Amino acid sequence: MSELVLVEMQDGVAIVTLNNPKTRNALSRDLLMVLADQLETLRMDDGCRAIVLTGANGHFCSGGDVSGMSAERPLPVGRERMVIAHRVVRTLTQMGKPVVGAVEGYAAGAGFSLASACDYLVASFTAKFVSSFSKVGLLPDLGLMYTLPQRVGLAQAKRLLMSSRIVAAEEAQFLGITDRLAEPGEVISAALAVARELTANAPLSVALLKAAYARGITTLEDALAYEMDNQAALYLTNDHREAVAAFAEKRAPLFQGL
Repeated sequence: MSELVLVEMQDGVAIVTLNNPKTRNALSRDLLMVLADQLETLRMDDGCRAIVLTGANGHFCSGGDVSGMSAERPLPVGRERMVIAHRVVRTLTQMGKPVVGAVEGYAAGAGFSLASACDYLVASFTAKFVSSFSKVGLLPDLGLMYTLPQRVGLAQAKRLLMSSRIVAAEEAQFLGITDRLAEPGEVISAALAVARELTANAPLSVALLKAAYARGITTLEDALAYEMDNQAALYLTNDHREAVAAFAEKRAPLFQGL
């Protein structure tokens, strides 16, 4: 079962690959459980500074496992699946480490949700995004009703969610679904470059910034209150003092997350 999600470490960046090519990496219950466990392990791993999330064999994720949808799913069974799926989304959005999505081929249904939950999204020119939930009589899940409007605005999000229209890579870039396009075969290297750019900065600062947006900054007073709670503590960190010293000595700082 562990082979459903592959993890490779490269210089402090974990490449997490959904690995169920026969179904275009559909999110079966087993895959979701393994993914949740792997992400939570990486969340606690001090050697991991960032995550690149991708899919095997030219596709990111085709969404829910339709082959399992014909079976009867009593309410408790359906709710238990959502509990597992929500572990994944909460870890992606709340962990104190940047998550960069690397999308080739389809990001459909819950695969679109996973992509939208990433902090930064790199997509191949072959990428296609579609919220296919309404075609199978379901609501968008894994947080897509929240994360997609954050990227494209409410009006566009409602249009995409209600229509289930396929959005190709260049339109996805125009709408703001994706943040950067890359040539086919170069998505992982482009995502790694972004991850390394993000991890060049102080880990505690990045973690607190991500936590602020996960909690919600909706007003100026929210931002000022969060600064008041956290900025003075950051003044006291070794990383802040190291950055000041490095600036004076005209060298690159060496951050340790302390």
